[in-house]
Amino acid sequence: MNSERTQDHGIFWAAMRQRDLLVGFAIFVAANVLLLGIVVLGQGTLGHDGSHDAKVAFAVIAVALNLLIWLWNDAGIKDVAASNKDLEDDDRQLAIAQEFLKAPWAFYRAIVLIVTVLVAGSLVYAVFW
Repeated sequence: MNSERTQDHGIFWAAMRQRDLLVGFAIFVAANVLLLGIVVLGQGTLGHDGSHDAKVAFAVIAVALNLLIWLWNDAGIKDVAASNKDLEDDDRQLAIAQEFLKAPWAFYRAIVLIVTVLVAGSLVYAVFW
């Protein structure tokens, strides 16, 4: 494969993974708002006086859903971070590329993990306690 074609493929994959991150974030927010709505609206079913089986089912869904979304977003961040290795030498001189190269990718991945665990944990906590 020639260099120009390789560069075009790299740009395509980087752009696609960036869109994946936006979609993953939107799904994370929408799914957890819906789960929170179930907790709030379903207090009689899931609340302190609710069925233990319903609580367990809710907890499994909340944890599994957040785990899958975290895997999606973590892989997206990892791939976007890898795209900095594909920058051409001329592009590395651009101010925007310099900022991109300095981005704290490991920190972003850690924050996404922490937020996901806290959100899933708070949903489970809200149902059981």
